[in-house]
Amino acid sequence: MTSKDIEARKLTSSIAMIVILVSFTMLFASMLLGYSVYRFTVDVWPPMGMPRIPLTIPMVSTFIIALSSATLVLFESSFEKKNLKAMRAYFSLTFLLGLGFMFVQLQLWNSMAAMGLHASGGVFPSLFYALTWTHAAHIVAGLIALLFLLPVAAKGYSVEKITWVQNVSKFWHFLGVVWLVMFIVMFVF
Repeated sequence: MTSKDIEARKLTSSIAMIVILVSFTMLFASMLLGYSVYRFTVDVWPPMGMPRIPLTIPMVSTFIIALSSATLVLFESSFEKKNLKAMRAYFSLTFLLGLGFMFVQLQLWNSMAAMGLHASGGVFPSLFYALTWTHAAHIVAGLIALLFLLPVAAKGYSVEKITWVQNVSKFWHFLGVVWLVMFIVMFVF
C-alpha cells in the first residue's frame, strides 16, 4: 500500500467518522431536548410524586467512563511510542472499564425499578430509560469497536492501523462526553 493510498483511506475514514458522530450528536441532542422541554414545563420535579434518582450510581458511571477515556488516551500514546506492553495494559483497562460502565448501568436500572420507576411508568421514567438505554447501546457498539483494536494491541504499531485507533478513540471519547452531558442534565439538575 502506497503512502498516497494510506492518506486517501485516512481521509475517507475520518470523514465517515465525523458523519457518524454528527448523526449520533443529533440523536442525543434531540432526545435531551425532549427531556429538557418536559423538565421545564412541569411545575414540580420530579413529577407526580416520583422519587428523585440518587446521584451515587450515576456518579460512579461518570467516574468509570472518564477513567476509560483516560486509559484510551494512554493506549493511543503507547501506540504512537510503539510500546507494546503498555498498549496491552491500557487496552485491557479501557475494555474492562467499558464493561464496568455497563455493569453500573445495570445497577442504575435495577435501582430505578426498585424505586418504582419503570419505562412504562410515564413520561419521566420513560425518558430516563430511553436516554440511558440508547447510550448503553452505543457503549456496546463502542466495546465492539474496541475489539477491532485487539489485533493492534496484540501485534503493536502499524501505520495502516493509525486511522482505526484514531476513529475508535473519537467514538469512545464522544460517548464519554455524551454521558457527561446526560449526567449533568438528567441527574444533577
